[in-house]
Amino acid sequence: MTAVRTAAVIGAGAQGAVHAFGLARIPGLRIVAISDVDADAAAALAAEHGARAHSDPQSLFADQPIDLPIDLLSVCAPAVAHRAIVDTALAHGVRAIHCEKPMALTYGDARHLVEAAAAAGAVLTINHQRRFDRMHRAVRELVRGGDIGELIGAQGYCANLFDWGSHTVDLLRWHLGDPRATSVLAQIDVAARKRVYGALTETSSIVEVRFDTGVDAVITTGRDERLHPLGDNGIVLQGSRGRVEIFGGRATVHADDREPREIAESVDPAFAVELRGVDPAVIEQTALALADLAGALDDGHEPVLHARHGLAAAEIIFAAYESSVRRGTVHLPLDVFDNALQRGLEQGLWTPETEIVSTF
Repeated sequence: MTAVRTAAVIGAGAQGAVHAFGLARIPGLRIVAISDVDADAAAALAAEHGARAHSDPQSLFADQPIDLPIDLLSVCAPAVAHRAIVDTALAHGVRAIHCEKPMALTYGDARHLVEAAAAAGAVLTINHQRRFDRMHRAVRELVRGGDIGELIGAQGYCANLFDWGSHTVDLLRWHLGDPRATSVLAQIDVAARKRVYGALTETSSIVEVRFDTGVDAVITTGRDERLHPLGDNGIVLQGSRGRVEIFGGRATVHADDREPREIAESVDPAFAVELRGVDPAVIEQTALALADLAGALDDGHEPVLHARHGLAAAEIIFAAYESSVRRGTVHLPLDVFDNALQRGLEQGLWTPETEIVSTF
């Protein structure tokens, strides 16, 4: 970078600390402000980075010197706040915004984030950071090289569709070459009114996604029963001459009649740090994503985590909820902009018997 740029972080929890760590490593970028509704948390993280502390986004921008605008913003607040924060940031001229997943609580709000950023000439990315995972990148090159033959299908497994599943859907799209989804057929169960980081999710589901390439994916979610013999969070890539199973930070490649071989997750030692208990792989991946976004401000390239990919994943997720409400296939592009899970609950389509507050 040729000049000092400024950055800010909204949300001073564990993920906010991870984003701040990544931003602090970018040459020529200085963190100037941290905001959180928990004033003590904001003050503590701000002190670590020599930044100002705020208790709301409005004061963060209002107190920024007019001749030193914030160039890059990390949004680590809950999804319910994303639209308001992004709109405020764009109104104050922020040029690059890195937003945590899930994007928003409705499909309409997710679309709004992308459209508003584009209209303002800003770059928006969504932190589906696993696209920077070393193991996943090795698998992607292996699959592209034909080690398991032609891709013929894929499966995803995760605890829930809306939060954890946003990574699962995004990874499936990425490994399949980012195809366009053409339809979604799904059934979901809402045995409990479950919230993950404040966002409503299903308790289990089965989702079939059809893509324009003809290579389709099936996603299974839930926590009550084991989803796959290898674990409850992972993906399987099916090829004409083998498959790759990715679970628990390890990929196992089954190709032709050869012995299975493994690709283990690895992390650059520079990121093998203790930081609020967060997996070092996530720390590294997030740092790389932020550096990629900062680089886009210099040379204009499209960031790896451009929000169009986040929106494509969100469309699939909201279409799955809509499919369950309609009891049929939803053809894309999605033509409703609310959250069918919330709508279905309000209409009494599901009768949850209990409440669950969780992080997965």
